[in-house]
Amino acid sequence: MEDFSPATMEKLAELLRPPEPEVIQGDDLNSTGYEITSNRGAIPSSTDNAKNTPKSIEEFEEQQEKEAEALSFVGGGIGDRKTPEYTMNYQQSVTAEDVFLQIGPKTPSSASCENLMVRIKMPGDKKENVDLSVDTTSVTVNSSQYHLKLPLPHEINPDTSKASWDATEETLVLTLKLDREFDFVNF
Repeated sequence: MEDFSPATMEKLAELLRPPEPEVIQGDDLNSTGYEITSNRGAIPSSTDNAKNTPKSIEEFEEQQEKEAEALSFVGGGIGDRKTPEYTMNYQQSVTAEDVFLQIGPKTPSSASCENLMVRIKMPGDKKENVDLSVDTTSVTVNSSQYHLKLPLPHEINPDTSKASWDATEETLVLTLKLDREFDFVNF
């Protein structure tokens, strides 16, 4: 049997120790010719942040309302065209099982709604003058008198959505099929 002296133990420990990675020093790096700068120490102008940063929850909510209102009036005042009045409501497809037997998984909340109903009042306009463009996140309506670009609260499926014109009320009625990620849970 071999003798395990401290010297042989140290050599054995050196064999079992993982090698240290090579450390590259700054002097060993090749020069690229580029200058590296940072603006981390620069102080941003306080005038821009001061007028955009709300001081309380009420100011924040007021700012959010103004931004939402500005989004709904995008395109308002283009030429002599006005922004029409509109309403948005959620719609459920309810069967007798849901109402009387209460068997289905639907709830009265908007999470169980399948459609988003948008009614755009366009008095004085005709169906022939209306140009409608619908994508997954917004609706754009152009006519001789009105212009509206409306961002939607949920994504929709434009292929299964419907549009109709109510001639008695001079209203464009859009039935937009909601396309939400977890609809399979609610239906």
